[in-house]
Amino acid sequence: MLIGKPLWSSGRAADWEWFQFGQRRTINARNHTKEVGEYALHVQCAWHITHGDEVVVGNHDLYYPPEETDDRPEDFNWEPLGSNRRDKRIAALFQGETRQFLVRRIEVGEAGRFRILLDNDYALDVFPDDSLSDEHWRISNPYVEGPHFVVTGKGLETRLFSHALPRCCCNIPVTLIL
Repeated sequence: MLIGKPLWSSGRAADWEWFQFGQRRTINARNHTKEVGEYALHVQCAWHITHGDEVVVGNHDLYYPPEETDDRPEDFNWEPLGSNRRDKRIAALFQGETRQFLVRRIEVGEAGRFRILLDNDYALDVFPDDSLSDEHWRISNPYVEGPHFVVTGKGLETRLFSHALPRCCCNIPVTLIL
């Protein structure tokens, strides 16, 4: 599904990160237009992007100021977009969505863990790090009605997404037969 597709964007809502893959599509969402990918990966667990042996950016960079220091002020507010190290490093990595990385291979591990190997020795690693039933990550076709494949601390679920349903009812479990 993702092999051969470009990873061309990343951003966040609260503390979860999203990654856009494949062809760009312009959609209308809540009275404004935006670009989304053919596929979207939403991550709410531990993750990082590496280049060779170096961690370029990771989920915990969210909680540090954008300045390159290991010190974190007690009153630091990470929530405003662009105010933290993760946002700064993601923006630099994707160069304002002008830089993309081709997916070369995917290595799947146990318990929802996986690695997406990208060109130029970059990789995106996702590794659920708790046993809770909360969502760790999901992959879907954004703004297209159909299944979302969701991994929790309890395993894989398929959830039906529909724009016709009220927003609070968009995640309806669907039986997954393997």
